[in-house]
Amino acid sequence: MAPDAYTAARVHREIKQLIMAGKFQPGLPLVAQTLAERFGTSISPVRDALNRLVGERLVDMQGGGGFAIPTLSRRSAFHLYSWHADIVRLIVKVMIRFDEIGAPPVALVTKRADGAAIAAAAAEFFSLLAGCSPNGEHLDAIIQAGERLAVLRLHEGGIGRQGEELATLWNVTRSGNRNATRIAMWQYHRRRLLHADEISLAATRGVRI
Repeated sequence: MAPDAYTAARVHREIKQLIMAGKFQPGLPLVAQTLAERFGTSISPVRDALNRLVGERLVDMQGGGGFAIPTLSRRSAFHLYSWHADIVRLIVKVMIRFDEIGAPPVALVTKRADGAAIAAAAAEFFSLLAGCSPNGEHLDAIIQAGERLAVLRLHEGGIGRQGEELATLWNVTRSGNRNATRIAMWQYHRRRLLHADEISLAATRGVRI
């Protein structure tokens, strides 16, 4: 692999981490020259990285070839949570090897996890869930949806008790009771769909409520 390719991969990884950590305001234009200076590289690998992020739907392409962080609205948040729920519903129908999910993180059980830790645990849990599906496409789909949900998950604090809720969901799922898991998954997503407005607003303001 050429040196520029290594650089583009590194820049892609670092920009992606910043986006998912909520370090960029929704709707913010991404200036390739500014990012190149920030990462100590040329514009070419930055543009390559941004184009790759466009394909992952973590960055929007603007007119004239510019880039921007996607805006967040109640509608977009609602649709994204709904899409995630649809994927999970498909997984629960076919999943096997429930016991391979393992126990939830101790911080969730002891109620010591902060918002960022809960968001990370949610991403981990749903990836483990998808890994129990015999269809490998489910894992790819849940990871991509989870990456796009990352910023919203950081701002779910307003719905309350999300760490306790995730720990319960985790344990219900690994118990192997498919019907109980289906119901718990729907309740998990329903709470977020009902609060899509305040979650998206908090994410837009960059305030973790």
